[in-house]
Amino acid sequence: MKPSDFARKAVGGAYLDRTNTLFDKALNSNGKVNRFSTKDGVVEVGGFEINQMVPAGGKNKKKMIRTYYDFHDMKNNPRMIETAKGHFNSMCMSGFRGRNKIEFTCNYDSNPNWDAYLDLDDFEKTAEFGGQGANTGSRNLGLEYEEALYNAFVQWKNGEPISSYQSHVEQIVSKIENVYKSHILNIEHDGTKDTGRPLRRDGQGPYISNGGAFNLNIGSKVSDITLTLGNGKKIYLSVKFGNTLSFFNVGVKKEIFKESDMRNHSLNDFGREYLDMFDINHQDFLDIFEMYGKTSGSMVQDHLRTVTLSGAKKEALVRLIKSGVGHGYWMTHFDGGQLHFYEVNESYMNRAANLTGSKVELQYGGAGGKAKRINMNFETTEYEFSFNIRNTQGGIYPSRTNGDYSKK
Repeated sequence: MKPSDFARKAVGGAYLDRTNTLFDKALNSNGKVNRFSTKDGVVEVGGFEINQMVPAGGKNKKKMIRTYYDFHDMKNNPRMIETAKGHFNSMCMSGFRGRNKIEFTCNYDSNPNWDAYLDLDDFEKTAEFGGQGANTGSRNLGLEYEEALYNAFVQWKNGEPISSYQSHVEQIVSKIENVYKSHILNIEHDGTKDTGRPLRRDGQGPYISNGGAFNLNIGSKVSDITLTLGNGKKIYLSVKFGNTLSFFNVGVKKEIFKESDMRNHSLNDFGREYLDMFDINHQDFLDIFEMYGKTSGSMVQDHLRTVTLSGAKKEALVRLIKSGVGHGYWMTHFDGGQLHFYEVNESYMNRAANLTGSKVELQYGGAGGKAKRINMNFETTEYEFSFNIRNTQGGIYPSRTNGDYSKK
């Protein structure tokens, strides 16, 4: 494993819940067992030593400070555990430069009398730390976080020790119960229900549908975890993970950009309306896919452009954003280091759809001008958006349009 598996500067400290997982395993706590897979076999961890070069006074003078943390001594000592976690995360966040390192004192599972001194990179990144376990394939960290958060809520409700994300549960419970002046009585996991929101159009243009219709109150549709309060009110949590989040991701081959139309260098009404809200030139859009692979340079002239929207075009894009953001739920966004928990009401939705300067950056053929795609980048008061239309299935003509966003 690497230091960045546990802490990162980009998130301001601990990354995911992996440091807690490591300590829980080493302490045989919260249902975890002190067994770690390493390149030399399975080991039991007894403690770790942090070797850190620090200033020693005088120009360019440094000295080595060695601090040892024994897991046996940490048991039933929360203050020592938090100190050790803080020092561990601090070292991981800064990276191991020069002689700085973390060395673990271990015993081999096959022979407890044999000592082993292992570095962090000697440990295998197993499923518990976001790696791949046997028959697990690639891991969906967003789904993992959602399931772990739900399990933490269940443990909280049952009065059991919370195995992970305790601070997240406490933050959410405190906020909800203070706002609504009612206790949480029930927790429901909605992650397995159908949350499809296809792109549709009506007399005012394209929109991201809610149950196939235009409806901005989308709480029950986007909910991953639903909390029921003592007063009967339901609170919908939309659980997100990562810095960049998916706004929508829909297929376009059947209705919007039919391959038969594209081959004939034409567009249907749905396709034209979708392009117009970004002020995309129809001819240049068609040329991207017609000229793909036929030229060594950019497929259209001036492939990087900035347009300023106004009138019906601007109104159409604002409406599309509102239909995607919607309202009636609480955003529960964990970026890997910090939980961002806030209500998405109508006021927030309007700010999220308020275009900054009404400008859209268009990249015909992508940033380099040679790809079978067009990118549409723009900002609102709350978010930075990146939309695109592209082929994702090995062909040439568009197969999907999707939008990603990140919180400012």
